[in-house]
Amino acid sequence: MLITLAAIAIIRAAYGAFVAPKTLDLTPLGVGFNVLATLINAVWAYHIIREGRRNRSPALIADGWHLASDVVSSVAVLAGLALVVLTGAMQLDAVLALIVAGYILWTGGRLLRTSMSGLMDEAVTSEVARQIHAVISDNADGALQVHDVKTRIAGRVTFIEFHLVVPGRMTVKAAHDICDRLEGALGAAMPGSEVIIHVEPEGEAQAAGAIQF
Repeated sequence: MLITLAAIAIIRAAYGAFVAPKTLDLTPLGVGFNVLATLINAVWAYHIIREGRRNRSPALIADGWHLASDVVSSVAVLAGLALVVLTGAMQLDAVLALIVAGYILWTGGRLLRTSMSGLMDEAVTSEVARQIHAVISDNADGALQVHDVKTRIAGRVTFIEFHLVVPGRMTVKAAHDICDRLEGALGAAMPGSEVIIHVEPEGEAQAAGAIQF
């Protein structure tokens, strides 16, 4: 939300500069500091976003994109200054500021959508769902079928729930061993996941929509 408010403030300032352009007062020291800060922020933003994705932290990812928006703003400022110096058209700086504000609005909207998805327990993507199904198929030796696979994401945690059908004469220990193997494999493939398995006898098998073994 703060990123979005910053974009609105930039739009307001850019509009004023477009309507009443002012002469720029440039100093090599100021431009040099801007370039240095942009490079530092670019490296730091990349690191934070990467760690946020690795740790599944929406807060870290949002902070990284906040820094990234600063990088884009700084690059646009430098480009605008260069164009103004080369062409003498003072309004170009304001035009670039409006473009940057649009980018920041897009970034802020995307972060808001991502955060809301986490709060609303969004289902995993189709790619992740395929990965979950593949892990189950590779590690369910001894079982007959898996059905009613359900997933949801709440914050940093992915919840995976499904029904495991085993032979009716299978011992509790054997069924438990299969569950432990599945939980370990899913946990290794998706760190931080929570797995709930409902063990059922073969009479509960479904004819369609299930993973058969």
